[in-house]
Parts: sequence; C-alpha cells; structure tokens
Amino acid sequence: MRSKTMSTKARSIFALLLCGLCLYVGTATATTPVTAQEAREIAREAYIFNYPLVMMYRTMYIQAIDPTSESYRGGFGKWLHLGTSTPKDTDIVSPNNDSPYSYAWVDTRAEPWVLTLPKIEKDRFYTSQWDDLWSFVIGNAGSVDDGNDGGNFLLAAPTWKGKLPEGIKKVIQGDSAFLGSLTRTQLIEPRDLPNVKRIQQEYKLQPLSAYLGKSAPAPASKIDWMPWVEDAEKTDKFWAYTNFLLALTTPNPQDKPVLDRMAKIGLVAGKPWNPSAMGKDVQDAIAAGLKDGMDTLKKGSTTFKDPALFFRTRKDTNKDYYNRALGAFVGIFGNWGRISTYFAAPRDDQGELLDGSKYSYALTFTKDQIPEVKNFWSWTMYKLPERWLVDNPLDRYSIGSATPGLKAAADGSITLYFSARSPGKDKESNWLPAPEGPFWPILRTYGPGKAILDKTWKVPPIKRTGSVSK
Repeated sequence: MRSKTMSTKARSIFALLLCGLCLYVGTATATTPVTAQEAREIAREAYIFNYPLVMMYRTMYIQAIDPTSESYRGGFGKWLHLGTSTPKDTDIVSPNNDSPYSYAWVDTRAEPWVLTLPKIEKDRFYTSQWDDLWSFVIGNAGSVDDGNDGGNFLLAAPTWKGKLPEGIKKVIQGDSAFLGSLTRTQLIEPRDLPNVKRIQQEYKLQPLSAYLGKSAPAPASKIDWMPWVEDAEKTDKFWAYTNFLLALTTPNPQDKPVLDRMAKIGLVAGKPWNPSAMGKDVQDAIAAGLKDGMDTLKKGSTTFKDPALFFRTRKDTNKDYYNRALGAFVGIFGNWGRISTYFAAPRDDQGELLDGSKYSYALTFTKDQIPEVKNFWSWTMYKLPERWLVDNPLDRYSIGSATPGLKAAADGSITLYFSARSPGKDKESNWLPAPEGPFWPILRTYGPGKAILDKTWKVPPIKRTGSVSK
C-alpha cells in the first residue's frame, strides 16, 4: 500500500527546493535595483540621518584615537582639559568661551566606567554632559540636576543591565558603547582661571572594576579604526564612515524604517561601501543626494527658529532626524535647554545675514529684557562658514553678564556692539568684535529662568548702526 506520508528522501528534496526558493527570493529582494530618483531621495535622507554619527566620530578620533592629533591625551578614559577657547580651538564648531571645556571619551564595551565629580562652591556652575555617537544628550551630572556636592555616576553601554553599585548616584546610557563628554566649568572672571584648572584636575574617570577594587574583565575586541580625513563629510567618503560606524552602535527599533531604506543603496552596518556595484546613474544620484543633504543643513543653519530642538534625548527627539543633524552642524555637543538655552541671531533687523564687511550693528536689552538666569548669560561671536571664534585686537570672544567692565545705561538698559571696527573708545567695554565678513553670534543662557524656558522671552533685534566704508 502506498504511504500517505512523504518519504524521508522526498521530504529532504522538498526542503532543499524550498530553501533554494527562499534564497532566491531573498537574493532577488536584496538586489532589486533602485531607481536613480529613489537613490537620490534615500541618499539625502541618509546624509541627514547619519551626519551626527560621522561628525561625532571626527571629534572622538582626534581626541581619543589618533596619537598624532594635538587634541589627543592618551586615549579612552583620559581627560583633555582646556582653558578659555580661542580661534585656534577647532575640535568642534561654535565653542563657548564662558566655561572652559574638559573632553573625555570612554569605551564601555568590556565594562562600565565611573565618573566622579568634586564638590565645588555653591555659586559656580558646572555640568558634565555626555553624548552617544548619535549626538543624543544622554546625561548631565552637575549643578542643575545634582547640585554642587559632587558624586559618582555610572557610564554604561546600551546593553548593560547590571545592578547599580553602592555609592553611584545614577546611570548614564545611550545608543552606543562609545560615549563622549563635554564637561563645562564656569569661569567667573579671567583671574579665576587657576580655580577652574584646579577643579578640572579633580574630575575623575575609572573603570567600574577599579572603582570596586576588583579584577578587570577581559578587554573588548580590537577595532581597526578608519583614519579620519578632514572634510570627509563633504565627499563620498561619508558613506564609508557611515557603514563603519553603524557597526559601533546598537540599532534602535525606532530607526528601522530609515535603516531599511538605506540598505537599498548599500548602507549597511559593517559592510564595505562599494558604489561600483551600482550603475553610474545610481552613483550620480547618490552623489546628488549627498549634496542635497548638505544644502538642506546649510540652509537650515540660517533659518531655524528653536535651537532647543537640536540637543535632546532619543525619547524627546522622536525621529526628528533633521533637527538632530542641524544641531551637529551648527554646534555639536550643545546641551539640553533646561541646562543652557541657546539663541542664534543670523540676520539683522532688515532680514539680511550679518556681515561685518558691510555694516556695524548693535543690540539693546532694555532693563526688562535682560535675560533672567540662575547663573549667567553671554554672546559669543563666530565667523562663517567655519563657525569658529574670531581673532580680534581685544582678544575678546564673548561678552555678557560676567564680562568685567560691562556698562549699563542710566535707565538700566545694556547695549552691545557687534562690528569689525571699534565703535569708539567710550563703547569698547560693550564691544564684541566681529570678522570682516559673514558672522553668527549666539546667546547662551546658563540656568535659564522661567520666561526663557516657556519661550515668552524674545531676543531683541540686531540693528544696523552704519555702513562700513571701503
């Protein structure tokens, strides 16, 4: 009698045929050609999505990986303490000049690290901001959230789920095992710099095993780092960095739709970037999409309304990849708005971009308009397109509530002068020198008050005070 069930041999043959069909379908799906138009749209989206990742790598590479870099201080877990920023400081765009920076990077793949902050004076501001490789702000240990009594904080990989050790205040985690800090210590006045340097030397980083007095675990696997090439974000090298860096992050389900689209043009974690596998029309379309992404960010840098949208947690960002990228473009390592709120003023009262080669400018805070802050406020001057500080005869790169000699009028108002040339000896105390060309001033408010946080406070217009004679 013939068996009603399939024989073992028949089942095996059927399984092989089915498996082959699956492989065929999978291969067909993976190699389904993308149109040039679709490739361009995907490339533009991918550029904006990955821009913070690539630019955070630039900073990490020159500070923690490349021993030939002037910013290198020994690798991961080592501090790079700076004084007040100058035009020579180009590690990041739009550096501030009010709170000297301390940079550090940690690799938490093998084990978490412990950050220790010292106790400082009650009237000084400090914050140890930490970002992951996506430029999400993942934690701020310091004055606003924790006070000035110092403490210990755990820096952990996204997959870490251990018990919080005794003596640790809280854990700081992001979407990558590589975490970077821009720690700020307030400089109260120029003569105060030795005190800032003393505090900086008390910042401490140590592996969790060292903190607990235990043996260290086995080290994480060695990484063959991609050397950073300056301005790579403007070329197709950007895509090679993207694939390399995606493998150093932990995928988040929130990003799956964009990651799936990126895969259509060969952007896959850990995969070599191989544009030659695509037709020339698609290659050209991807190049055009990269330029579209660059142009989008460049245009956005002069038209944005709310910098508070730039620097957020993943939860608060909620797929707003454009503003995340714009934050990295105009001021990477910017902070949460409740820690320090930023205001940019790219245009004058006539709606034109600011340019020190064309006009002189002034801004007036009436007595009631002076920014309400817990700590202090300041304007910092940047030249465009680099967004770096501006060389000037006063060696003054910022001006604000803590500036020695800042003058108020009899009615309590404060007028500040933004110009490439002196507004006059009697006004130089309130002068923030500008370059002879396009510029971009940023107002920072540290410990912003209620009116700033609820967005009822507005920046006064920057008005032209005269034309620059040629």
